[in-house]
Amino acid sequence: MVVYTGKTIKEAIQVASRSLHKPEKELKVEIIDQPRKGFLGIGRRPAKIEATVKPPVVKKAATTVKAPAVKKPQKDAGMQAPVAKEVDVPTNDGKLGSDQDPAVIAARHEANVRHTRNTGQQLTVYLKKVFSTLGIETKPEISKVAAHAITIDIKTGQSGKVIGHHGRRINAMEQISAAFMNYHGAPKTAVILDTSNYRQRRQAALHEIAERAVTEVVASGQAVYLDPMPARERKQLHRELEDNDHVRTYSHGRDPYRSVVIAPKD
Repeated sequence: MVVYTGKTIKEAIQVASRSLHKPEKELKVEIIDQPRKGFLGIGRRPAKIEATVKPPVVKKAATTVKAPAVKKPQKDAGMQAPVAKEVDVPTNDGKLGSDQDPAVIAARHEANVRHTRNTGQQLTVYLKKVFSTLGIETKPEISKVAAHAITIDIKTGQSGKVIGHHGRRINAMEQISAAFMNYHGAPKTAVILDTSNYRQRRQAALHEIAERAVTEVVASGQAVYLDPMPARERKQLHRELEDNDHVRTYSHGRDPYRSVVIAPKD
């Protein structure tokens, strides 16, 4: 089931009603969390509910097929053969259950995408406030959204401050953003923050870092420990060097300080 949020239980139900395009009386609602105001915005928690459309109540009447009456030929002129009675034969419509209906599956997917987008809109407001507190004027906008993934482009004239030293600030904000999505009812959502096409430039930079590290490892015979980086970037380095004949890679430490180690293969 999809999770919906609001300042109150009533508001969360209204959100579910709009998302599912069904009146409230046709929804099956389960309350997950009661709302909490918190103190100065800290510890604030919205109301969270799970909602699905109630299955329609259908009274199934047995469908019958009447067999035609059959008369047997008379064996004796003085004896009349009994007339066959009509027999009710039940039929089976053979319909698939609603859970297997492609239309239902598609509707659920669209509902998940809408929910991720709605929660992402709340995240953009939150990010704008956080960066403003840091003295950075930004305009976060959703650029891509899927059922469990969202990319937010942070438009600003101060992209360097948004990125931070070696990308530490924007990577830290990604972790906070993922926690925000989880807290507001969109768990396991992959969040990517970008600004001034930083992520694409970072991919090219990681490729150069990998090449330089391999050269150093081969020349020195010693392992090279790279700076901590997010899981997405570590995976890129592992993929780039997995077929290299001279080095092997592994991750070291714990997030958010987990890094890639490039070591001699032998």
